[in-house]
Amino acid sequence: MRRWVLSKKDKKKLIEKIKSMYNVELINRDDRVEVVVDDDTTMYLVNGVPTLVEVEGKVLPHLKFLIRNGYKWLPAIVVDQGAVIPISRGADLMRPGIVRIMGGFRKGEVVVIVEPTRLLPLAVHEALYDSKEVEAMDRGKVTRALHYLRDRFWRLAEEL
Repeated sequence: MRRWVLSKKDKKKLIEKIKSMYNVELINRDDRVEVVVDDDTTMYLVNGVPTLVEVEGKVLPHLKFLIRNGYKWLPAIVVDQGAVIPISRGADLMRPGIVRIMGGFRKGEVVVIVEPTRLLPLAVHEALYDSKEVEAMDRGKVTRALHYLRDRFWRLAEEL
């Protein structure tokens, strides 16, 4: 495992990338941003907190960050109770498991999957369809899992 502090220039690029993807500022210029690389896993720690992970060229919010700080800046999909365990184990989301959609999204965008009772984050997925298309569907796969509870990103954060 390698770990280093991000340079000011690279931190600025990361801030701009996050701003363009999510239209939110998760990192301030004064924050200490560290990069942790383990095998094919890249994670960004902001002031010591696992905040972002890199998957397939996308920068995603880490679930530990979403649980701690909230996800109101991201579109969310509430799943029914029967989908909670499969989603938290890394399953893709199928249309029958959706209770409601909070916020609109387009195909390819990042969405957070939340459980139905306390609306806690279970996973971070990539949308396979626009939110309007998902609402009109009766069945089929609607999102693809990128990060979920106890996956390699979660375990790496536990080791730090």
